[in-house]
Amino acid sequence: RGRLQIIGAGSSPMRIGVSILLLVLLVSTEVLGAEKPVTQDRRQRAAAAFSDGILLIHARSEVDSAADGYRQDPYFYYFTGLENAVGAILAVVGKSGESWIFLPPYGAFGEHPQVPTGPDLAKELGVDHVADWSELAGFLAEYGATPLPLYYVNDGQSVAALPPNILGQKDNEEPLWVQVILKKWPTFEGRNVARRLSTLIAVQSSEELRDLRSAAHATVTALIAGMRAVRPGVSQRNVEAVVENACWGAGAHGVAFWPWAMAGDNGVFPRPFASMSRYDHLDRNMRSGELVRLDVGCEWNHYQGDLGRTVPVSGHYSDEQRETWAVFVAAYHAGVGALREGATIDRVFAAWRDELIRHRTLAKTLLAQRAIDSWSKRENVPFWQIHSTNLAAGASPDPLRAGVTVNFEPIASIDGQGFFLEDMYLIEKDGVELLTPGVPYSAEEIETAMRHGNHR
Repeated sequence: RGRLQIIGAGSSPMRIGVSILLLVLLVSTEVLGAEKPVTQDRRQRAAAAFSDGILLIHARSEVDSAADGYRQDPYFYYFTGLENAVGAILAVVGKSGESWIFLPPYGAFGEHPQVPTGPDLAKELGVDHVADWSELAGFLAEYGATPLPLYYVNDGQSVAALPPNILGQKDNEEPLWVQVILKKWPTFEGRNVARRLSTLIAVQSSEELRDLRSAAHATVTALIAGMRAVRPGVSQRNVEAVVENACWGAGAHGVAFWPWAMAGDNGVFPRPFASMSRYDHLDRNMRSGELVRLDVGCEWNHYQGDLGRTVPVSGHYSDEQRETWAVFVAAYHAGVGALREGATIDRVFAAWRDELIRHRTLAKTLLAQRAIDSWSKRENVPFWQIHSTNLAAGASPDPLRAGVTVNFEPIASIDGQGFFLEDMYLIEKDGVELLTPGVPYSAEEIETAMRHGNHR
């Protein structure tokens, strides 16, 4: 357990060729996102969590020429610290605690500098075994001789590659590479552990919090820049480009996800999701009187920021929008007051709902009254959420744990207008720390901030 070993030329049962050594230098000489003792400890925790089987995590295989750089799979990065290993596979054997990395025989489009050889290779990577990925078959054959759980991650970020009637699967849940393994070694039982892994990585170390704070700080700068770029006649994509540029200008590695500057009915859920599968990203020019869902995040050392506000295209809310937004913000702050270790999502929603209802007799405009009546019922705000934010954002941590970073993100709509508010928080024993201070909440504060963007 924890033993370092390199499988070199002539070794049995695994052998490594010269081509794999060339790739290994590319990943071993890079600046790692985490120190080796840190990633080794993480893999040992994974081995303990999946002690009855094997955890397989696949590095990203896609290389996108239109992206700002290669973005590693968050789980692979968390457990290896390798940000540039394209297509590699990590295997953690629960019973022994040993870790294997299987590397494909290609690198960054033929870049092959001189490489180190011998046992220094495994030491450099901080794993027990390194092998050419052709040897994965022998590894699986050995462990597949008896029934065994095979744990994998499907985080829902991709669609099925082929229909179930071709693959012969009932639910088609597994990624294609997992389905091939399960077909070849039917003794394995495939189990998707995306939720369990999200829980495993949820509590942040001091080093992770340092990067998250930096991501949050850069995201605040980017959101303010995006707010000031919103005005009638400007395209959504133009605002998104301003946000992207602001992330880089703040020292971040670009955006954690492509920004949403969704105006009018584009900002009413679930319509924003359609942007992800459209060439135009739902782009259009923004019109006076509309509200904009401005949802942005900068990335810092792979860790994600996430922040948002609902802003008026004209730089001024209408009277109905102003009152409705004031009620929304009051309910938001009531929900924040319920955030702490042990709190459930239902408890936070109850605080939100109670504050909405408290405003019902005070509301003057029909829009605000109808919004309160609608939003106080859980079934009418299905996208209202609290989600984790770290390397892999989006999990629903329920109940909340101290040390977890989350986004409180109420999402609602009324009469074809979307309302949305989002900040990053660190959960503590008796409350939270706001990681994204300095962003306005009230209509008056937002309008003042937007006036710096040359609104007339």
